Amino acid sequence: MSYNLKISRTACLTFLSILCFTIVSLGQEKAKLFVGDKAPELRYGKWLKGTPVKEYKKGHLYLFEFWATWCGPCIASMPHLSEFAREHKKEATVIAVNIWEKTGDKPYESSLPKVSKFVKGIGNKMDFNVITDSKDQFMGNEWMKAAGQGGIPCTFMVKDGIIMWIGHPVELDSVVNVVMSGNYDVAAARKKIQERNEQSDAATAPFQNLMKDYEKAIADKQYSKAIELLDSGIGTMPPFAGTFGFFKFQTLLEHVSEDSAMAFVRPWQATKPGYVGSTAAVIARQKGWKKSTYEYALELLNAQLQVPQMPASMVYEEMAGAYANMNDYKSAVQYQEKAIATARQFLKEGKFAGFIMEDTIKESEKKLAGYKKELK
Repeated sequence: MSYNLKISRTACLTFLSILCFTIVSLGQEKAKLFVGDKAPELRYGKWLKGTPVKEYKKGHLYLFEFWATWCGPCIASMPHLSEFAREHKKEATVIAVNIWEKTGDKPYESSLPKVSKFVKGIGNKMDFNVITDSKDQFMGNEWMKAAGQGGIPCTFMVKDGIIMWIGHPVELDSVVNVVMSGNYDVAAARKKIQERNEQSDAATAPFQNLMKDYEKAIADKQYSKAIELLDSGIGTMPPFAGTFGFFKFQTLLEHVSEDSAMAFVRPWQATKPGYVGSTAAVIARQKGWKKSTYEYALELLNAQLQVPQMPASMVYEEMAGAYANMNDYKSAVQYQEKAIATARQFLKEGKFAGFIMEDTIKESEKKLAGYKKELK
């Protein structure tokens, strides 16, 4: 189940997003495009990799994988999707559709250099067709938003011009086998998805309504009201208590006081609500906190080193940043060097493709140079 929670204003770590479904919209439009409908036009800005598809071949499957360079789960799914593309090349064509890049006030096509650089850097771990969205963001709007999809990665399966399935790429293997078997009932799938969406909407409506009120309170600088809203959510919506707790910590730290935030976060984190990396990042990426506050962030980051899915090099880099923000540049240099050495080993071993690339290591080396400069 995915929830349309706007998380862009939080300081979520890139490496943390490896473990979660990235959700990009709080208020999602009601779906008007469903399984069983004719697929919209394929419109793109540039075909970056592979052979352009000019028409759908009869009986062939076309998988449109929506992603962005900032989306950890999208990147994490690419090696498996590449294996899938190679294994099913006779019956299926995979097309990665880049959408929702962060361009600020610039035209969408301004993201092309960044996307091109990423695709080149990841190499055969992205072993399928890649396109970018058009300048009017047709794919993001007329495919994803039209289908009520607010989270990525998301896959659309098209056969004979008809949308057969919409879902997470982790489910592809089992779905493809059913569709290709000839026993797939599109009408039944459509009904099932619509019923699931209705149930999901009903279940998440209170959460989304509270978050809208929270965002308004923050915008109006009514921070006490924002905290009250989050507390009410913690008490009445247990499935979302971790999310509300994280927002409460961030609100206290950024808008109330450091002391109140730390008084809350220590017992809260002791309940193991998740958001460990994000909590650490909120602290580690800003200057001006007390030494004890940074030490707590480092404690949390040390715990992240025990998570197998987490690139240790990225954790070390966060730790280096925390030391730099507390003006301990000697330790910052030490951990940044450790981050680079670990990243190079991962690159050599082919681990964490998309997260660890030559370009990301070069950026790390620039940070290291900056820390060393501060030592002089």
